[in-house]
Amino acid sequence: MESVTKMFDNKKVKVMAGDIPAGDWEYNMGILWGGFDQVNLSQELKSIDVKTEESAKNIAQTLGWAIAGNIFLGPLGLLAGAALGGNRKQVCCMCELTDGRKFLALMDSKIYQQMMALSMSRGK
Repeated sequence: MESVTKMFDNKKVKVMAGDIPAGDWEYNMGILWGGFDQVNLSQELKSIDVKTEESAKNIAQTLGWAIAGNIFLGPLGLLAGAALGGNRKQVCCMCELTDGRKFLALMDSKIYQQMMALSMSRGK
């Protein structure tokens, strides 16, 4: 069951370059976790600026939706699940922290929205 939950709950943030180590990080409750590093965005995120947006298709999610559609609606559900499932909007953005560090990251649009809310709630 946990693998199914992970398939539909994308918390991955890919840091591509900047003042924090590049690689895969995980966003959870306002904190970015990467290896032994962490960045508390609820306290440290100063600004976030979108650089690009694109749609991406997640193969694992597409297969999951196709199988679920097939189980509940038969062959037509299989086709609908394959066509509609796994579509996500990816956002590439520049993040600036209160200590002046910056990094470029690729993330799911839902994570971007949460991070944007954090930067706005700081009461600049």
